[in-house]
Amino acid sequence: MNTVKILHCADIHIGAALSFLGDTAAQRRYETLLTFERIIDTAVTKGVKIIAAAGDIFDSNGVEDGFVSAVFKKISSVPEIKVVLALGNHDPLSAQSPFKTGELPKNLFVLGTKDECITFDDLKTRVYGRSFDDVYLKGEEGFSITPEKDGYVNLMVLHGEVRSDLNSNYNSVTANFIKESGMDYIALGHIHKRTEPQKIGDTYYAYCGCPEGQGFDETDEKGVYIGEIGKGLCDLSFVPMSKRRHICEKIDITGINSSAEISGSVLTLLREKYGEQYGENLYKIELTGSISEDFNLNLTEILSRVSEKVYFAKIKDRTELLVDTEKLANEVSLKGLFVKNMLERINNAFDGEREALQSALKLGLRAFGSEVAYNED
Repeated sequence: MNTVKILHCADIHIGAALSFLGDTAAQRRYETLLTFERIIDTAVTKGVKIIAAAGDIFDSNGVEDGFVSAVFKKISSVPEIKVVLALGNHDPLSAQSPFKTGELPKNLFVLGTKDECITFDDLKTRVYGRSFDDVYLKGEEGFSITPEKDGYVNLMVLHGEVRSDLNSNYNSVTANFIKESGMDYIALGHIHKRTEPQKIGDTYYAYCGCPEGQGFDETDEKGVYIGEIGKGLCDLSFVPMSKRRHICEKIDITGINSSAEISGSVLTLLREKYGEQYGENLYKIELTGSISEDFNLNLTEILSRVSEKVYFAKIKDRTELLVDTEKLANEVSLKGLFVKNMLERINNAFDGEREALQSALKLGLRAFGSEVAYNED
């Protein structure tokens, strides 16, 4: 049986400006480029013949020329590997596309905006697909090119959404489209969360996810798929690629009585859970548990101490105060009046307002007993 070894990647978003990272945002932009280069190097090491890149390689068509030239140079450095690219909604094949305005490497094959098939006779493989021509693209009921029944491996590369209908601006890919495509494997992009290879009819398909997370809603391990595909065969393995992970942690600080001790507890937990390389990651940390109302939880100090040891951190206060607010509300005092008014507002608030009001109550109670440190959150 004829097979071909592929690397399936997508959604690298080279040059993405992640403004929430502040001073580290510029460095992080270039790390997406380094991840792309690591993907190419891994393809060489693993003996890959075709890289199926399913869109959004660049974060936009306006990325700096330096990113474009570096990508083209890296692809050119591996002439033995064929790189097939279906452009996505972030880097569509429009007039401004660097894949139209620049000179492409000889081993880079960019699928057009109409259904297309590229044949590699030396690999007995055909690669099908199409690129976005703008930020939006309607899906198709079926692919317009029917594969020949000659034993060649049929691979499709698409950027789009697997869904039950065509009501999407991001290239709907329906179950019937997959089933009737005649493909052996469809390499999908657009969804940043990896799926296991699945099968409809005789066709396998999967999202490989993005190789670098873009935020704290993308906390799973990131990478690419590598392996053999053929008739009735889809032997793909997930290979991690990200330089850094986005990680969310909840840490109970009940019984800890100083900001320095809290910082130490946070760092100890991260080290124990993520190993000696824990400092390379990006963390969203929620402090939970119960603390006394007169304890000044200084988030600025805690963040400063933690940020000395990790690449990036943000810290949220989700603690509860060790105080009977119902009892306080009955006190004949300024504090009692404040608590009574706040509890009434909390009880009558909409869900979206309740968390902010609870935080205000907590800050107010602390302010009665001690100074409250400023924090932007």
